[in-house]
Amino acid sequence: MVKPEVSVDKDVEESMLALKNLEVVIQEAEAQVEKFKNNLFKPIYDKRREYIKKIPKFWYVVLVENEDFQEYVRVEDMKYIESISDIYVEYWDKTPTTQKINIPKKGFRITVQFDSSHATDYKIKSQTITKDFEWILDQEDGVRKLISTAAEIEWPQELQSINPQIIKQFAKDEGRSLTADEKKRYRQGMRSFFAFWGWTGRKAGKEFRSGEELATLIADTIFPIALDFYTMASVNDVQDGDSEDQISGEELDLSETEDPSEPMYKKQKI
Repeated sequence: MVKPEVSVDKDVEESMLALKNLEVVIQEAEAQVEKFKNNLFKPIYDKRREYIKKIPKFWYVVLVENEDFQEYVRVEDMKYIESISDIYVEYWDKTPTTQKINIPKKGFRITVQFDSSHATDYKIKSQTITKDFEWILDQEDGVRKLISTAAEIEWPQELQSINPQIIKQFAKDEGRSLTADEKKRYRQGMRSFFAFWGWTGRKAGKEFRSGEELATLIADTIFPIALDFYTMASVNDVQDGDSEDQISGEELDLSETEDPSEPMYKKQKI
């Protein structure tokens, strides 16, 4: 059966073409706004960075306060987060204002500094790690995705047994496949915050699982409003303290519930 030809209204056709051209103008405007925003905020973030460095455990408090961050980090990693003395994000947009493209050429760079002197019981080498990220258009499905280059980081000595690179290299040197135990430790290591720095976004299922989500969380949420998270944590501490004061001010009858054989204790606040 031959389908009837559908005539396209000339006005509609011209309007669609105009809208397509206008979309390019919108992209150019958005690129200019992004560049202006980055240039405007950079000196502000630089100044904020200097003040933050004078506040002990600022970034530790911020990261612990953020529940989303803890979704991507193993509980065993959190004790090393205390050693983070600096987090900084640089945003960049290299989109040519005259280029007709579907997605701007933009990205960001995350720098994290570990200071071993900031740790208490769990040591990690003092080091600065810088990792670059870029937004691209996936050629297969046309979806915007984040990619990155692997960054070198020295894992804490206590976690070397689950370091994926060490496990893989050890088996390679011996010319064999991974054992069942090595595979188990390899998977554990790939879920570690330290494996995130090796994430590239190009090896699905074979690297840190939520690299894009964690990177954008740091760049788009944690870093810009870090002071809000820190203030929120301080307010919560004050409220917890008030609650304890109210409880401690009440007279309780312990005659019926007190067990002399049970030691008295007080739950420690984290």
